[in-house]
Amino acid sequence: MRLTNLYRKKSLRQKLILSSILCLVIPTIITLSLSDYTSKKVLKEEAVRTASETLEVIEQYIENRINKMIYISNFIQFDNEIRSIVMQRRNEHRLNLVQDEIELFESRKKITAKLDNISFPDEKTYITILLPDGTNYTNYPYSEFDPVGLFEEPWFAELPDFPASSTFWVGAHPAYIESEHKQNEKFMTIVRTIKTFSSELYGYIIISISESQVSRVFSNDRAEGEKLLLTGSGIILSHADKSQIGQPFAHSQALPEGENSSQFIHLNGKQYLVVANKTIYSDWYLLSMTPYDTALGQVHQILRTNVFLQIVFFSVFLMILVYLVRQFTKPIVRLGQIASEVESGNLDVRSRIRGPDEIGRLGRSFDQMLGRIQHMIEQITLEQTLKRKAELKMLQAQINPHFLFNILNSIRMKIWLKGDEENAALISSLAKLLRMTISQKDELVTLQEEVDTSVSYMKLMNFRHHGTLKWEINLLAETLYEKVPRFFLQPLIENAIIHGFNQEKGTIRIFSRIAADELAIRIEDDGAGMNTERLNRLKENLKQPIHPEQQEDESFSGIGVKNVYDRLRLIYGNRFNIEIESMPGQGTQITLYIPRVKEE
Repeated sequence: MRLTNLYRKKSLRQKLILSSILCLVIPTIITLSLSDYTSKKVLKEEAVRTASETLEVIEQYIENRINKMIYISNFIQFDNEIRSIVMQRRNEHRLNLVQDEIELFESRKKITAKLDNISFPDEKTYITILLPDGTNYTNYPYSEFDPVGLFEEPWFAELPDFPASSTFWVGAHPAYIESEHKQNEKFMTIVRTIKTFSSELYGYIIISISESQVSRVFSNDRAEGEKLLLTGSGIILSHADKSQIGQPFAHSQALPEGENSSQFIHLNGKQYLVVANKTIYSDWYLLSMTPYDTALGQVHQILRTNVFLQIVFFSVFLMILVYLVRQFTKPIVRLGQIASEVESGNLDVRSRIRGPDEIGRLGRSFDQMLGRIQHMIEQITLEQTLKRKAELKMLQAQINPHFLFNILNSIRMKIWLKGDEENAALISSLAKLLRMTISQKDELVTLQEEVDTSVSYMKLMNFRHHGTLKWEINLLAETLYEKVPRFFLQPLIENAIIHGFNQEKGTIRIFSRIAADELAIRIEDDGAGMNTERLNRLKENLKQPIHPEQQEDESFSGIGVKNVYDRLRLIYGNRFNIEIESMPGQGTQITLYIPRVKEE
């Protein structure tokens, strides 16, 4: 509400500029918001797709490493010669037989050769066949490690009960090969058991590779994100940072809820894109954590560039807009200034604004209007001057009616003193009528005064027509002091005498009553009356404006019936109403509904 009021107080030019700025800013903000949302959505999907594809490549590489380890374990487990040697050695140990050294050497040589053949030269794989009695066969020298030490590993205790058809995933653990251990290397190991069909244990197959063979595919650039291999419990199996291997994953909330998932999470005040894929081996997961800025850095750069360009273009167009609005509204401002001067009373100023457009036409019309107003003021001034002169002449002309009024009063007194009361009464009626005509003090009089004036008029007319006129006055007491316009009854009575009675005998009846907020006055005569056609013509004539060249016959007062109607309409407006009823040979009835005047 406060902003609305503030906006209303602004000038037209300011409103145009503000409205134009809003029309520019709001669509721009909406466009930038939609563009930002759409771009981020598309790039998020692209970032997730890219991360997933990267994990798939890494997963294929890791699967290749693990498949080779499984291939080696399967080869050893199902090779008849190796299986025969192992079972023979197990039986000799069970029977406490001492194996011939040469035979033992030959068997070890055969197995070692096989192990060397199934090893991959480009990727160092450490293979151990360990029997329960400590007999072992390896593809690495004993100087590097004594395989009997594997019995001491914490995970080894779980192996005897492990089925031969399954693979035991040890995961990442410290390297047991001396040269690898010195380099602080970690091993990733799988174990298979060698059992008979009756589940009798004959030995163990332990295959280890360096963790570096897995983590070499992980990027060392932390800005590009982290790639790591996890167990289902959140222990890091492989990572570019060797110090984190074997440690619990610090951001457990980023661990996936399903086999494959992606989500955006907040860690340490930063947002990351996390994509996780479950491997087909064990419960291991490949996890990719990419910083949000890295994943969506391109869209941020695009948005920053877009915003910068929008600001530059907006500033340029705003200056152009302000300039154009000022030019367009300059004529309107000029009109406002001229209007202020006119308001202060200076009518001689002109806008001088011209042109083919709407403002030019407005300026031309405004100047023409000022010219007409100035001409009208001059004309009204002249008319007022003439009116004052006419009023002065009228006052001078009233000297004669006053002189006549005084003379009539003197004659009436002289006749009355001589005892001629009838003629004295006639002169008194004429004097009252004359006094009413020359009195200009009050526009409104009481109904009693108006009726008395009408009675004086009828007395004079009765004297003139030798007693042929009669009248009946029936006024309710509450109507006597109601205010009515002067001389509205006399023209109606005169009309009845002239047109209704044809200046012959007849009776005039006057009634009054209060009807709600109106004073109802009815004047009746028993004269000739009017037919329907003439009555309708009279009613239509009352509604037409009066023309000087078409005035009705003037009466004693100089005011016709039509003029009385127009006069009452001018005084009371639409609140005044009149009803006329007439029948041929039955007279005419006129009812006037005059609004009551409330006392101040």
